[in-house]
Amino acid sequence: RLRIVQFWDKHGLVAACDAFGVSRRTLYRWRAALKAEGGNPAALASQSSAPKRRRSPKTDPRLVAEIRRLRILHPNLGKDKLHVLLRPWCAEKGIALPSVSTLGRIIARAPDKMRHSPARLDARGRPKPMQRSRKPRKPKGVATTALQCLAVDTIERVRDGLKRYLVTFIDPASAFALAVALPSKATRHTQAALAAV
Repeated sequence: RLRIVQFWDKHGLVAACDAFGVSRRTLYRWRAALKAEGGNPAALASQSSAPKRRRSPKTDPRLVAEIRRLRILHPNLGKDKLHVLLRPWCAEKGIALPSVSTLGRIIARAPDKMRHSPARLDARGRPKPMQRSRKPRKPKGVATTALQCLAVDTIERVRDGLKRYLVTFIDPASAFALAVALPSKATRHTQAALAAV
């Protein structure tokens, strides 16, 4: 756009309109925006063309309720299988059957995404509480010296039929990093690599 405006200044308005197929109104709008920003080319960057007032989807509430019922009956049923199950129901109720993509958008618009986790029962039929396994992490605010605390990870690579394991060591305190290729994930190899650090 900046080049078009510069072409306009050099060869005239009619030539710029003919050469680039841009209307006079657009050229004057670009020049005004460039002048308002003190000649900064960023003023000519294309802005979002999304409408300010977007249409709100109008989905039959009966259809939404049936989708939710099916996803509770069959926990977290996918949109493809929902499309098959909804075909006879929509024909019976006289509702237009949405496409598979539309069903996915209806589910995504729901605040809870229409997800339902079935209750986990113990041997006596009582619901079991959800227990999240917490991963051990380094405590926050702990100051360590160089090479006192290392972050270790293993990456497996297969090349020419040979397996190699890359063990990486990163020291958060000194930003020291090291990668060693090992023949296996055995403890003795990792211990030898750690001793070499």
